[in-house]
Amino acid sequence: MGNIFEYMVETYLNGNMSVFRGLYHELNKDARKDFIDFLLSEVEPIYWREILKHTI
Repeated sequence: MGNIFEYMVETYLNGNMSVFRGLYHELNKDARKDFIDFLLSEVEPIYWREILKHTI
């Protein structure tokens, strides 16, 4: 599958919100922090803003 964080972003962008939420909630605390770091460094700001709103 490759990078789980990339998969999560693709899942979100494809409109699979429930799958995205499920994957996010499966991450432990440190992995959630790593996911946020990934969003801020690897994803276009217009998308990471949307995704961040769905993680809180």
